[in-house]
Amino acid sequence: MEKKGFTLIELLIYITTFVIITIILTLFVFNLIKVQTKIRISKEVLENSQRAMDIMLWQIKHAKNIYSPTSVFESHPGQLSLETEKNTPEGEEITYLDFYLDENSRLCLKTEGNEAEPLISENIKINNLVFSRLINDNTESIRIEMSAIYNIPSEKIAYQATTTLISSTNLRND
Repeated sequence: MEKKGFTLIELLIYITTFVIITIILTLFVFNLIKVQTKIRISKEVLENSQRAMDIMLWQIKHAKNIYSPTSVFESHPGQLSLETEKNTPEGEEITYLDFYLDENSRLCLKTEGNEAEPLISENIKINNLVFSRLINDNTESIRIEMSAIYNIPSEKIAYQATTTLISSTNLRND
């Protein structure tokens, strides 16, 4: 008469195999979550930086002039002040706007008569902002160098991300 069932050795082999497969799958899932978090953070830093850069470039292109007394060039933290005819207060022909870093290293846009508005999320800090003024053949350009970092102190160093963008544009005075 044959007994149906498992021997103790077979049972131990099955349990060991199950435990090993479970551990491998668990490690895979945790690693996948870690990679997805890193990708999300990198994407957030890049998208915030690109959006802020696009806003600055658009404002520079459409500015009438650079307002030199409050602009800070060739050093960090830079500040760019522009004279513009866009979105002027009622009864005014020219208004002023500024790009600068606030006390929390967030890039802000301040338009005359309005509160400053951050151009990046609170998770992103700017660790380098340099404006350069370039003049060639009566054409004035602004070069922007900006480095951003994902900065939440509670996050692990593995979840930090940085990006650096450099761009320039001409003042078209329109």
